[in-house]
Amino acid sequence: MGQTRYDIIDADTHILEPPHIWKKYLPRKYQDEAPKLVKDSEGGDGWDHGGGTADPIGLVSTPGKTFEEFRWFGVTYDSIRPGCYTGKDRLTDLDIDGVDAAIIYPPERTIFRWLGKPDPKVSLAGIDAYNEFAFEEFAGADRKRLFPMLQIPSLGVATAVKYVKKAVQRNARGVLLGTWPNGSDTITDEDDAFWAACVANGLPVHIHINIESRDALIKQASATQSVTAGLDSAAVRRKAIGTLGSVFTRVTPHIGQLIFNGVFDRFPELQVVLVEIGVGWIPHFLEQTDDRYWRNRNWAGIELKEVPSFYWRRNFAATFMHDFTGIQMRHAVGVRNMMWSSDYPHHGNDWPYSRKLIDDMLSPVDPEERYAMVAGNAIRIYRLDQPRMSSNSRVSGNGARRVSRPKKKVASR
Repeated sequence: MGQTRYDIIDADTHILEPPHIWKKYLPRKYQDEAPKLVKDSEGGDGWDHGGGTADPIGLVSTPGKTFEEFRWFGVTYDSIRPGCYTGKDRLTDLDIDGVDAAIIYPPERTIFRWLGKPDPKVSLAGIDAYNEFAFEEFAGADRKRLFPMLQIPSLGVATAVKYVKKAVQRNARGVLLGTWPNGSDTITDEDDAFWAACVANGLPVHIHINIESRDALIKQASATQSVTAGLDSAAVRRKAIGTLGSVFTRVTPHIGQLIFNGVFDRFPELQVVLVEIGVGWIPHFLEQTDDRYWRNRNWAGIELKEVPSFYWRRNFAATFMHDFTGIQMRHAVGVRNMMWSSDYPHHGNDWPYSRKLIDDMLSPVDPEERYAMVAGNAIRIYRLDQPRMSSNSRVSGNGARRVSRPKKKVASR
């Protein structure tokens, strides 16, 4: 069999949990803890996570719909594209969209609830159930095109390191954090064992917008469900709408935690991917962060080998969707630090017109730079031009490897 050719790789897609996931993959003894498929306030499908209210599927199942058709409530599994929740049908939707491969993340709302289950055994069972479904069923449709990131539990560093080993066993191309490895709201020295394991096994670490402590997730469980009870309350509507503009402010503290705790000085080969954050704002953020570092490093006792912006360019990558400003600022962001994504099947996606969006954004861009952002960087970071490495293998540099560049533009097929 020949080498798989990747011209367009979607660096951020999601799975909407299928109706059968918990009955099939969650052990019988934990079925009482399983989310239940129920009807929302407008007759649509939603998931009850134990609070008696439905978490609706409307805004996480929008491919092919116009903006005017977007609804939070009143959407059923029967009315959405099955590619939202089955691997076989996802391949069909990738083909329609002209996309060769997808990096896949879990349903974030559901995963954060499992991470926040008070009983560690229950929490672990839910995370295991999702990981098994994602790798064995969903990605089993085509392991050269569908690449799930393995979810790391919230139960401390020893468990997190154990799951790095599980990621290698599953031939995962990366791991996903919802909490810092130690489970608290800050990075600690004990987290070094996790960073070391990821570097040793060539696994990029992913943060999908937000990091929470395990204690915070446990406390938030009931409050999170109350937001999804309905939009009949003006206060609830304001709270829901207020979250729409908070992506960038939520991720910047995580960047600071990693840099100013010296993680990249101790682990210069560690690759961190920040997912669904966009990139147009990053040059200003880097400028300000470098300035604050120079002004405050002495009194704060911060000793870094390099300025903060250096670590961004060496150790980070970020995914972007509709980001014309980011493309214009690409050299200040770092072309090798950018990966195009669609967020399919969530309401940020442009399916089936991803190639049109790519052409609209990247038409003035040099073909080599264009290829890097829509495929080449993902190939390098996830080593898609080589088999998964064994647990005894070590990687060098930033996973940097030159990949062949196409002679023609990638979105013209």
